[in-house]
Amino acid sequence: MSEQQPSESTANQEPSHWRGLDFSGVTVVLGAGTGKLATLLREQALTSGGVLVVMDFGGNELRRLAAAWDGECHGATMLRARVRQIPLLSESVDLLALNGVLREVPGERMNALFDEVWRVLVPGGRLRVSDIIEPTEAEYDRAWVERNRIVRKLGEALDLPTALSVDIKAAAMALQSAGFERVGISLLPGYALTDAWLEETVNSLRTMCTRVASRRLRDELLNEDLPRLIAAYASGGQRAAERFVLRAAKVGDLALDMEASFTEDDLVEPDWAT
Repeated sequence: MSEQQPSESTANQEPSHWRGLDFSGVTVVLGAGTGKLATLLREQALTSGGVLVVMDFGGNELRRLAAAWDGECHGATMLRARVRQIPLLSESVDLLALNGVLREVPGERMNALFDEVWRVLVPGGRLRVSDIIEPTEAEYDRAWVERNRIVRKLGEALDLPTALSVDIKAAAMALQSAGFERVGISLLPGYALTDAWLEETVNSLRTMCTRVASRRLRDELLNEDLPRLIAAYASGGQRAAERFVLRAAKVGDLALDMEASFTEDDLVEPDWAT
């Protein structure tokens, strides 16, 4: 993959990944994330007379989102649900957004996921998948590479699954296998990493290290791996891995075609930092 990251001007030469969407019907967001995307979609739904449903398996994420909205959830419904079984009727959703959750789906389950998404979408319904890919070998990805390496080492030591990135090619093939058409993708620059990100990341990793039974491995993580992460960040100009928006449509013509009033440029807060 090229190290050159796409600019907003380049992205605008093609149809926007959020424009041309219907918000007068039922919009579903799977994955609360930081709440930025859900908030923007809620505004679109309210303006268009539509309904927004936000689903997440984590109750804390939904409570944080409700608190961010000051308890005013008018125009939106929040549900705890697993991605693999969407608790909605078949052909009842006009737009479905997978927000930072695809990387949590094992490769062998991806086809089943998109079959479930296909089930709930109306003919002509739209799908948008927002997530991140594996970091490149570029200098600005060094800290994220180290972060992923440590997380994978911890996952292996603690026998825990890791959800760090999405295989875009596999995702596109799974979409086509499920019957989706007009599959396209936009790559977006990763967000700049901050001192606050480094502090939060290092503290979280240190806490996880205390659960490692092997003293040798624990010392290696604390005394070698974490300092390597800190040094990579200190080299400057570090970014998170590139993001992407994968778009597709279910065959049919029942969904309306309205234009959204926002683009990816409005998503100023990272939805990967969860």
